[in-house]
Amino acid sequence: MKVMTSKENEHDWIDEHFENKCSIYQMGRIEQLMVTSSAAENYEHLDIEQLTYDEAKQIIEVLEDNDNPRDCREQFRKILKRNNFYS
Repeated sequence: MKVMTSKENEHDWIDEHFENKCSIYQMGRIEQLMVTSSAAENYEHLDIEQLTYDEAKQIIEVLEDNDNPRDCREQFRKILKRNNFYS
């Protein structure tokens, strides 16, 4: 039976978390929110790959707080949530 080994330059997603690097999920989420968030202009020249896990988490929170979905139904739900009309 052959034992699977990884190459030296390869790593797993869990390594990113323990090494305090920005995860691939976080990179994708930041890029996704940069399209619809009104706070995106604050992070235009950001090198996402150089972020730590915690920095990326804070940026995602800011972008999500200022997110303006393109779908009008989602915009309406977000307004209702802010005003505690909708859970």
